[in-house]
Amino acid sequence: MVALASIVAAAAAAEEASPMDLEGFVGSRVLPPSAPPLAAPPALRLVWMDPTGVGVGAEAAARDEARSLLRKMGATVTWRRGDAGELASPGEVRVILLDRSADSSGKAVLGATPPRFEVAPFVWVHVPCVRAVIGLDPRGPAFTMSAPASRSLAIAIGRVVAHELVHALAPSVPHGTGLMSATLTRRQLTDPGLRVDTEVGLAVQAALRGDPSAPRPDTGVLAAATAPVELVR
Repeated sequence: MVALASIVAAAAAAEEASPMDLEGFVGSRVLPPSAPPLAAPPALRLVWMDPTGVGVGAEAAARDEARSLLRKMGATVTWRRGDAGELASPGEVRVILLDRSADSSGKAVLGATPPRFEVAPFVWVHVPCVRAVIGLDPRGPAFTMSAPASRSLAIAIGRVVAHELVHALAPSVPHGTGLMSATLTRRQLTDPGLRVDTEVGLAVQAALRGDPSAPRPDTGVLAAATAPVELVR
């Protein structure tokens, strides 16, 4: 009897020192299910088209700049060079360099995105206007420029490309700050680093995954006023 009483007393003392987790005793805790991670968006397949050779000498650095900005948005980019007059391929976005600084209305523009596409999306870059905005002669091949001037032109072209690609992929994205500013300055086109808002990247990723988006606006034109300032409409 004495021994049994001692065992019971010891057990009671241990329970007071370390209270039993009644919930754990009755059953295992059930954690709420976590949301499945979003699948990585497919690669963005871009086609560089320069039918007149207006971007020769700036192509590699311009493509790298556009790729870097799109990487900030969470997009993986592949580039290939297209031939003038080739048919559009579904799933690709054509980047078309033009050797003119004005659209059909005569307005000077840096780049433009049509309001709708028949087959595959595409964007235009008006290279002479890009050159003028950053203080360069609007005409002449890039490979004849000094290395710093050629580099500045390439970065500016790459940023115009990235801006227009956002319009093409995620037309519901409004103008904001950084890359998608409503007005862009020469400094924004050429200085190191250009901010990309988080919301822009999320919209581009959603578009690449095929998530529904808002209707496309009537225009996606990056218009240029007199250097060094150009306006986005």
